[in-house]
Formats: sequence, C-alpha cells, structure tokens
Amino acid sequence: MRYVNSMKRSKHGFTLIELMVTISILAIVMLLAIPDFTSTIKRNTISNMSNDLITSLNYARSEAIKRGVSVSVCATQDANYGACGSSWNLGWLIFVNPTGGSTLTNTATAPLLKIQKITDQNATIAVAPNVGITTYNSSGFPATATANVNFTIKSTGCTGDAGRIISISATGRPSSASTNCP
Repeated sequence: MRYVNSMKRSKHGFTLIELMVTISILAIVMLLAIPDFTSTIKRNTISNMSNDLITSLNYARSEAIKRGVSVSVCATQDANYGACGSSWNLGWLIFVNPTGGSTLTNTATAPLLKIQKITDQNATIAVAPNVGITTYNSSGFPATATANVNFTIKSTGCTGDAGRIISISATGRPSSASTNCP
C-alpha cells in the first residue's frame, strides 16, 4: 500500500502584505517616471509643430515652382481658417497668390491648397520679424519680407533646449535648430 500524505496542499497566491509592497514600489517608480514622460510629450509636441511648419514651407515653395506663380503661407485669422491673420498659434493656410498680396482670395485662379490646423494650444509660435504671411515666387525664392524670417516654437513649461527655431534662408530653404526654453 501506498502512504498518502494527509497534509493539505498549500494554496498559491499573494498575501496582503506582498500586494501592498508591490503597489508601493510601483507608485514610487511612477512618481519618478511621470515628470520625464511629461517632458517627452512637450518635446514631441514642439517637434511635430516644427516638422509641420517645415513641410508646409517646402510644399509652398515646390508648388510655386511647379505652378509658375507665387504661393503663400499665412497665419490664420481665427479657428474658422477662412482668412489670413496673425495667429500662427492656431495654424496656417497655403494658397496660390498670383498678385503677391497679403489676403486669401480662394478663387479658381488662386485656390486654397492646404489648411494646417494646430490643436495643441500649449505650444506657441513667435515670428521675427513679425509677419503674418510668407510668399515664394515662381522660382522658389522668398519674397523680400519672407527671407530671413524666424519662427520660434516653444511649449508651456518646456525646459532645456526643447524649443525650435525654423529659419527661412535668403534662397527660401527652411531649416530647423534647437533653442533654449525660458
């Protein structure tokens, strides 16, 4: 005959103390990780905005060359995106601008090509010199007021060199560089 162990098998699981210790350690790790994660989100916001602006400027420049007519990028007037204004923080409009003026006409000969909306209002775009419109001529060169324009993009509460400066050179090429946040 076999001898059968009469002892009950122990149940596997966690005790209340083990569970509380694990939760405490997890809470400490989260407290250390959250500030760094917030910083990463702010850096990504700034990076996305600067990439959108560079893409839009390059698009306007290439459309000007392709169409053989001036193309402009202007700050939007308001959240309706129907007219040029001075609020780069809301977004911008890209349109064919055969007259080289500072207003959007949106006709068959001067169509609106693209609307770029900015949804994250924690980031700001400052422009120096303060212009509401940048224009590329049919050769892809910037108009007089467009050359050497700098767009500075920063996010509320950013630190270090997380900011970006987008510069339009005298030849019309946009470039990006890091800048310190306040």
